[in-house]
Amino acid sequence: MSPKDIVITCALRTPITMALKGGLANTSAAGLLAHVLNAIPARTKPHVEDVYVGNAAGHSFANVAAKSSGLPASSLVSTIAHSRLSSAIPTAMLATAMRTGATACGVVAGVESATKDYTRRPPPRKIVGVSAGQEKEYADRTRGAAAKAVQDRLWADMVVPVAGPVVLDPEADTAETVDKAKDEWPGGEVTEDDWLRIERDEADVDVDVDAGYVAKPADGAAAVVFMTREKAAEVGVRPIGRLLDSEVVDGVDEVVDLLGDVGVAKDDVDVWEIHESSASEVIDLMHKLHVSPTIVNPNGGALAVGDPAGAAGARLLGSVLASLRDIDGKYGVVLIP
Repeated sequence: MSPKDIVITCALRTPITMALKGGLANTSAAGLLAHVLNAIPARTKPHVEDVYVGNAAGHSFANVAAKSSGLPASSLVSTIAHSRLSSAIPTAMLATAMRTGATACGVVAGVESATKDYTRRPPPRKIVGVSAGQEKEYADRTRGAAAKAVQDRLWADMVVPVAGPVVLDPEADTAETVDKAKDEWPGGEVTEDDWLRIERDEADVDVDVDAGYVAKPADGAAAVVFMTREKAAEVGVRPIGRLLDSEVVDGVDEVVDLLGDVGVAKDDVDVWEIHESSASEVIDLMHKLHVSPTIVNPNGGALAVGDPAGAAGARLLGSVLASLRDIDGKYGVVLIP
């Protein structure tokens, strides 16, 4: 261990809920982000210098992060917009800043209100060579795994409930509230991934795209606090994980090379968290990497809980830590194709 190691001291997120129909559909992206950032000081003792916020829709959240979150007003806030890597690229950027000594504590966050920016959702990529049967088998498995994870409260210590009136019509196609719902549905907290409570109809699967089984757009925010090991010891915070490296790579060969660079053999990886923008992409990567399906997204992914695109990287970091803790594992990889 080195005092300069980059450690993770906190990983939090809001519940993830369906766009248009879910319990967070009436909450703005800024509100979701402020809520999850506000929860950081109570969970850890950050002396934050840099805050990187991912958002696929391209909104700026400088005021929210610096003034409304309870983090130091002096924090340098940057917003990164990318259709797939909005809160993954910032992890690489923050890691570089920490290795050069430019900062000792930073936050990587991501947020998406797919409800508010539904039309900006990027189309899925076309993957050939994966059958519809393989997609269905994978999708069924990941949805079952996520349902079990929610039942077992795998993410309970990472999910920050969002208080407010949940007065949406589950059958509606818009996010309009139901006037009479206050008497029938009292206001309360959105505490779970209510996406999983919606009955799924296979006829509702996106059939007009080539990628087959595709993650549905969702609302949610996530944040991860990074410190140097030296800083964590100074402020008295116990790390929950260590970041070995974070890079934008080109192809699976570079993924394996990156593992080798940090001294980890591919066979030593206990959990692979691969972003489930579509079932076919995950299946394709499993085949190319030659990894067992049993260690890929063992507690489900975006196909089950929905995809707040800008928060994908930060959400997956929390998920891989929870999955490793669940099996007493050591090494995990987060991969966003």
